[in-house]
Amino acid sequence: MSATNDTAYFRRRVVEEKQRARAACEGAIRRLHLDLANLYAERAVEAEQRETIYSTQ
Repeated sequence: MSATNDTAYFRRRVVEEKQRARAACEGAIRRLHLDLANLYAERAVEAEQRETIYSTQ
């Protein structure tokens, strides 16, 4: 998977996890989905950085 594909995947997962958090009935489950969204957001930033590095080489 390329960095561009990684970025798109992780960004999509952020949106999906936030949607799941909004739909969750219990606070603990909501927090879990928000935590996952944050982790995916971090991975997206890392993938964007890799994309930038590889595109300038």
